[in-house]
Amino acid sequence: MTVTGGNLDGYRILDLTDEPGFLAGKLLGDLGADVIKIEPPGGDPARRRGPFAGGSAGPEGSILWVALNTSKRGVTLNLEHPRGRETFLALCRNVDAVIESARPGAPESLAGRGLSYETLRATNPKLVMCSISPFGQSGPYSGYRGSDLTAIAMGGNMYPTGNPERAPVRCTLPVTYYHGGIEAAVGVVFALWGRETTGEGQLVDVSLQEVMLVPNMTSPAQFPLTGFKGGRVGGGFRGGKAVFHELWPCKDGYVSFALRGGPARIPGIVAMVKYMDENGAAPDSLKRRDWTTYNHNLITQPEVDEIEGALGAFFKTKTMSELFAAACARNLMLAPANTAREIVGSRQLAAREFFVDLEHPHLGATIKFPGAFAKTNLGNVGIRRRAPRRGEHNVEVYGALGLDVAALAKDGVI
Repeated sequence: MTVTGGNLDGYRILDLTDEPGFLAGKLLGDLGADVIKIEPPGGDPARRRGPFAGGSAGPEGSILWVALNTSKRGVTLNLEHPRGRETFLALCRNVDAVIESARPGAPESLAGRGLSYETLRATNPKLVMCSISPFGQSGPYSGYRGSDLTAIAMGGNMYPTGNPERAPVRCTLPVTYYHGGIEAAVGVVFALWGRETTGEGQLVDVSLQEVMLVPNMTSPAQFPLTGFKGGRVGGGFRGGKAVFHELWPCKDGYVSFALRGGPARIPGIVAMVKYMDENGAAPDSLKRRDWTTYNHNLITQPEVDEIEGALGAFFKTKTMSELFAAACARNLMLAPANTAREIVGSRQLAAREFFVDLEHPHLGATIKFPGAFAKTNLGNVGIRRRAPRRGEHNVEVYGALGLDVAALAKDGVI
């Protein structure tokens, strides 16, 4: 990669996270920080998670690892070894932040190894520490184990997700880890910014449960007033008297279109009926309807079913690209439900040079990655390097401290 500089150029961060925190370190690295990923001498467990790239089933080819640990250097370190802890403290003297994601009080946490924030701060008063955990560093649940499933359920985001005739569901990917990683990266940046004023570091405490409250924060706030606790409507929404579809199958996928009322939506519905009529797909009932009085909170379910029957039949005659082109031309509030196929082939993303190819010689593969998450005129944002191989930068990092890397390896420290 040729991306250099960046908003966080000159900052150094130690990343001791497992999967819940991988994205946080990646984002900080994309912003220009020198992020050093620390893993056990045997390698991070995520390296053994499939699927694997380049036809490799080995620990260097895990898609999870190579996708979420770009822009980082990588070292190994045994924190269970006394010299490993000493080495970690030596690293902390010359870094700006540390990120971890172990459960508070767990033996594998930094505090559980005698490396609490107070200990690290005594070594480096300007150090920022970020801890990502299921329920935060305090409260009656703070010591509880928790996965993505736990956090998304107890954060209230699972209950309204899915179809009404079945139990709640979670997304396939661990979205709490990604929401949490973004919040952690933002928290570290603000703590570093605050340090410029105070001269001191601080502890950033990220609770995955609390992070997942944000996407549905209006429901808990409304409950004391309305008693409504939410519900599942699948790919749609609920009006005053009826349930509406919002995702529609078409020839080669799905599109999103909602029969919502109001000044912003009604012109789009009128334009959609005209579009259907031009294709011979608008029944007389839709053409005769006075759409200026349409209100999705007052319409009945039989009326909705009649409208949606014609609309659904029309969508099935068109492809996603045809419908999206018509939406752009006719000012329809419609969007394609893009899959990876459409995203990789997007003209918009190509024009912005969003995707980048990273060579992985050890895998014999070149892998396409999402590139910069933002563009800024204040510094370069983007992937700095491919994900590190196990212990790839041991000599660079420990050699800079004047340590004998061969001796550390022989003693089981790295």
